[in-house]
Amino acid sequence: MKFPRTARRITAPLLAAMLLALAGGSPATASPAPVTSSTWTLTDLPQRICATPDDPRALYFFVVLDGTWTTTITAGYTGMPAGTEVYSPQSTPPGSGDGHTVQILAAFRLHGAPIGHYVPLLQASDGTVTQSAPVTLDIQSSC
Repeated sequence: MKFPRTARRITAPLLAAMLLALAGGSPATASPAPVTSSTWTLTDLPQRICATPDDPRALYFFVVLDGTWTTTITAGYTGMPAGTEVYSPQSTPPGSGDGHTVQILAAFRLHGAPIGHYVPLLQASDGTVTQSAPVTLDIQSSC
């Protein structure tokens, strides 16, 4: 079968790339290998705490993971209001989760935090990948 000239220009490079892929090679113009994705996911739960500026209790949000991880996962926060003491380290050893079981209680305490509505990010990191989920912290004169 004879292909028109335009079809040969399109087909030849396509066939060459397919053959190289099957043989384990790569053409010189191939894009870099994709970044490997994480084997675990931080479950984004709707979490809200109401507390007073000097609440005497240790407060916490749940860290729930789905998947498997081979290194320790550490929890923390960004965006917490001034006057917040985050307890650390908060971590879980290598393991697995089903997206429904709490692996870490990410604890903190308030020491004169300003009244307001805050949406800090709860974070989980295995040292390579960091994932975040928003949580709600309402600091009021009474709850």
